Amino acid sequence: MTALYRIYYDNECPICIREMALVREQNVSGSLETVPVQGNEAELARHGISTEAAMTLLHMVDREGRITSGMPALRIMYRECGGRPIARIWNWPVLCHVADWGYPLFARYRYYIPRWLLPKPQCEDGVCRVPPHKRNKS
Repeated sequence: MTALYRIYYDNECPICIREMALVREQNVSGSLETVPVQGNEAELARHGISTEAAMTLLHMVDREGRITSGMPALRIMYRECGGRPIARIWNWPVLCHVADWGYPLFARYRYYIPRWLLPKPQCEDGVCRVPPHKRNKS
C-alpha cells in the first residue's frame, strides 16, 4: 500500500463512481487510493470488513490497518482533497451531528439520487473537459 488511505467504494453506484473520479482528480498529494468493493472482497475480509458493510457505508483503511467508515471516513477523504466548501460545513458543531445521522440514510438511498446533483469531474466517461494547455503533463 503506497497511499496513506485506501477507500473502498461501490463501483456499481453512479454517484460513488463520480465521487471517486473527483477524489482522484482533487487528491494531488496521492494520499488516497480508490478501490472498488467489487473484486476486492477478500482484501476487505482480511481487514474484518464484510462485503455487506462495505456496500452499506464508505470504508477506508490507513497504512497501519485502522478502519474508518461512514462520515468520519468522508471527512478524512475531503480533508485530503483540500475540502470542498460544502464538505467543510459538515465539521460545524451542529451540522456535524446532522451529517453523522444523515450519511447512512444518504448511503442507503444513493441509487435514487440523480447524478446531475453532483459536481462533474473534469474527466468523465473518457471525455476530458480540461483545455489541453491546462492538462497535467506527467
